[in-house]
Amino acid sequence: MVQLRLHIVLAEETARLLEAACLQTGATKTSLVETALTELLEKKSDERALAAMVKRLDRMNRVIERLAGDASAQTETLALYILYYLCITPPLPETARASSEALGRKRFQHFIEQVGDRLSGKERYGDALLGHMGLEDRAGERTAEAAP
Repeated sequence: MVQLRLHIVLAEETARLLEAACLQTGATKTSLVETALTELLEKKSDERALAAMVKRLDRMNRVIERLAGDASAQTETLALYILYYLCITPPLPETARASSEALGRKRFQHFIEQVGDRLSGKERYGDALLGHMGLEDRAGERTAEAAP
């Protein structure tokens, strides 16, 4: 290993501390200074890596909080829709119940197929809605009118 020779100037108090450490540990001044510099510089490197990791975690936390808010809004919307639907839908007479239930099963099967298609990534309702409103094109990019 190649070693470089450096000439450094220390304050009197620092020089006394270094001399005392050499006497106490039996190490050389060179080894003590080299160890101290290595630990100091590696610690700063570790602190920078930790700061970068904290920054990434903060960003991820904000994304997760936004997703949780979106999920909460979707849940509340669905609950209000179900409540509204149940409040305004009159009960069916017995004579029409069998045909209505058959139609309901057919519609439910169609609904489940659409949900499956959307969850598999074929099409998302939010994307279709934004496209319908002219805020997003089919490729998922903003249109010129919607760009800030």
